[in-house]
Amino acid sequence: MLKEKIKWNEKYKTLTLKPPSPLLNYIPNTTNKKALDLAGGLGRNAYELVKKGYVVDLIDISDIAISKINHPKINTFCLDLDNYIIPQNEYDVIIKIKYFNLNLLKQITNVLKKDGYFIFETIPKYSISKNEFFEIFKSFDIIHFNENPFQYVGVKRGCN
Repeated sequence: MLKEKIKWNEKYKTLTLKPPSPLLNYIPNTTNKKALDLAGGLGRNAYELVKKGYVVDLIDISDIAISKINHPKINTFCLDLDNYIIPQNEYDVIIKIKYFNLNLLKQITNVLKKDGYFIFETIPKYSISKNEFFEIFKSFDIIHFNENPFQYVGVKRGCN
């Protein structure tokens, strides 16, 4: 964990906020709903979710990145996601952009609220096979899918 934290802290010393992922265009505007931004960095997607009416929990390993986020509707947590357990039935939206962790990915099907949105994007070298991914997310309706880069937006159906 320390090695990863040092690496990301060095990067975030000089990085600036980039535009949010265009995949967020699939997420509806709302009020009083909660989103989770995993490995959220400087908060580019969290800020956009706040504009859409969400309260956001952002988790990142970099305390440098988190220290740059200042918004009353963004709660920040400096945590190592390798061993993180997502709270059950707490989030209406979960985002994982450019961070790949298979164990964390598998948790999402069980913890996202019914009718909740999941947004996922990863770079090809960390990619999961399309078949393995769709097996994990078989209880979701596909809103958007692209293989290269690997992008997915889905809505959880069924009961919690």
